[in-house]
Amino acid sequence: MLAELKVLTDAESKTMIWRDGDTMYYQGGVTDPDYCVLKFTAHKGRYYSNFASEDFEVQTQAATAYHDLNRWLK
Repeated sequence: MLAELKVLTDAESKTMIWRDGDTMYYQGGVTDPDYCVLKFTAHKGRYYSNFASEDFEVQTQAATAYHDLNRWLK
């Protein structure tokens, strides 16, 4: 798997996924300095099936739209 991992510490990202029960792990709440959000974005990978490996690419909506636009402009 080829991917990108970002550590997000901004209030908007932290508040977006915060749940009430999370105070069990982060007593300081959403502003606890130990609390952050990990953003995982996959780009491509490989899987094995029937004694063969297959490569695949993960396309985002933006990448698909860009590809479609370039194809339309040609």
